[in-house]
Amino acid sequence: MNFLIIAILSAVLQIFTPWWIIAIVPFVILLWRPSRSSGAFWAGFGGIAVPWLLYGYYQHFISDGALSDRVAKIFMLPNGILLLLVTALIGGLVGGFSGLAGYWVRQIFRRHPVPLSGPAS
Repeated sequence: MNFLIIAILSAVLQIFTPWWIIAIVPFVILLWRPSRSSGAFWAGFGGIAVPWLLYGYYQHFISDGALSDRVAKIFMLPNGILLLLVTALIGGLVGGFSGLAGYWVRQIFRRHPVPLSGPAS
């Protein structure tokens, strides 16, 4: 559920706000809604990477790859599809680490925080 909230909210907000809203949305959602640490990272990663990949592919499709192929040549990549994958990976990492940070801040304010490691020997 966190994945869908992040994906929809970030896709809508990116129309009206700067690109860096992709770091704020997963942070706030995973600060607000409970999750596990791995779930927080993957919800943030997927919630940003999937919309970026879909929108990038849409732009690639409607321009017959002209725009993405030209930008890929600037970055010395072989084709536009690889550029889309790299872009989705970078956006996903920003969203994933932001979601994980939101989870960790939530853990700070819990009454009984989950220990980071097992009991001391």
